[in-house]
Amino acid sequence: MSDYSGKPYLIRGTGGSVAVAIPGTPFQVQANSGTSLPCAGCYVSARSGNSGIIKMNIDANAGAALGIELPDAATGSPVWVPIDDVASLYFYGGTEGDDVDVTYFLG
Repeated sequence: MSDYSGKPYLIRGTGGSVAVAIPGTPFQVQANSGTSLPCAGCYVSARSGNSGIIKMNIDANAGAALGIELPDAATGSPVWVPIDDVASLYFYGGTEGDDVDVTYFLG
């Protein structure tokens, strides 16, 4: 039996992933281009090799002083976000072209 059997966040469905690129000024972007994408939660991380810090917020724009800092995929674990729509995620990065990876799960 799996070590994860019966755990509260065990996902028994399918899912997918969305890559989010930080645009030029104002360096803010909504996940999935703002198009609703229902989910049962997701893991989020800043892509390895980014030039700057990435911040994330839920249901509102992220900014340099607003949101949580995402870990770099090479040095930290992804952040679990128990949300029901990928488009609820907003990102801010100080460098155009930096990327965020969102892996979402369907219930």
